[in-house]
Order: sequence, then C-alpha cells, then structure tokens
Amino acid sequence: MSTQTTAVSAPPEERIVGFKPEAGVGIPLAVGTFGFSVLMLGIPNSGLITADAVGVFAAVAFGTGAFGLLIGGLMELRANNVFGGSFALFYSAFLLTTALMLRFLAVEMAPAAFAAAFGTWLLLWCVFTFMLSWAAWYINMPAFLAFVLLAVGYLFFGLANFVGSPASQALSTAGGWVLIADGVAACYLAWGLAVNPVVGGKVPLWPHPYARSPASARP
Repeated sequence: MSTQTTAVSAPPEERIVGFKPEAGVGIPLAVGTFGFSVLMLGIPNSGLITADAVGVFAAVAFGTGAFGLLIGGLMELRANNVFGGSFALFYSAFLLTTALMLRFLAVEMAPAAFAAAFGTWLLLWCVFTFMLSWAAWYINMPAFLAFVLLAVGYLFFGLANFVGSPASQALSTAGGWVLIADGVAACYLAWGLAVNPVVGGKVPLWPHPYARSPASARP
C-alpha cells in the first residue's frame, strides 16, 4: 500500500464582486405617467369638463409625472439607454418646474409678466421637443406621434400667452385637444411596452423601419 499522500488542490479563490443590480426598463413608467399628466392638462382645456379643473394639473405634474419620469429616466440611464433616459429626466424637470410656476409664480407675478415668461418657456420646449422627435421617428410610430403632438401642444399653449382673447381661448382649446391625442398616444405606448413582454408582443407598436419589403416581412 502506498504511503504517499495525494495532494488535493484547493478550490480556486472565489472572486467577490459588489452588488450590481440588473438594468431596469423604465420607459413604460416614464411614458405612462407623462401621458396621464398631459391628459389632465388637455381635458379641461378642451372643454370636455369645466376649465376650472385645470388647477389639479400642478399636483398631477408634480406627484405623478415628475416622479414617474424621474424614476423611469434613472432606470433607463442605468440600462445605457441615453435617449430614453435623457428624455425622461428632461421632462421630469419640465413638469416639476411647470408645477412650481403655476403653483407659486402665477399668483406672485403680474399677469402680463407671467404670461410672457410662461409662453416663452413653453415655446422653448416646443422647439426642443421637435428636435427630439427626429430620434423618436426611428423608434416606433406611437413614440413619434407622442413627441410631435406634444410639440404642437406646446406651440398652441405658448402662443396663447402672447395673444388676446378670443384668440387665446381658441388656441388653448385647440391645444387641449392636441394634448388629449398626445396623452392617448403616450398611454398606448406605455401599455404596449408594459404588457408585450407578458402577452407575447400582441400590442402593435409599428417599429421603425415602417416599410418592409415582402422578403423581410416573411417570418
């Protein structure tokens, strides 16, 4: 019998890594909360309900829109989605700032001064949103519509602050209907992105490229 001792190799040293959470997907949350926010601005301005109900928009923008966009945007940046994360954080800042303007500055500033400042604010966001819609075209059709309709809504509401009545009221009413369409597009996009992983992609989102050849359309 051999008296030699067989050397047992020690297990390789385990490499300890820090906590690294999986990258999340925050676009459904960001787009959905934004959609609800613009709907709560568009519905009163359109005349579907009393215009006095528009006062609730500041609370919705702060408590739902800005909060949801902030969380969703951070998740998307964590997932290395630069466009999605940047969009969400930009509009989180927009809703938060707008809510503060309407809640505090609208009652502290002279009406003419506030109208000029607020109209300029909205027109700047109109230009910026049109710029972002270029990238949204390359995502899918609901995303593109949500950006374009939002830019048109900014345009109508922004101009409404620089003209007198009844033109101001007409622009606000038109802007309200545009924002209703925008909110529907945004909520549809959020719905599709949220449920498609569960139901197997049954909610059509019409991704880019929109025109496919017969060969590429075959499964």
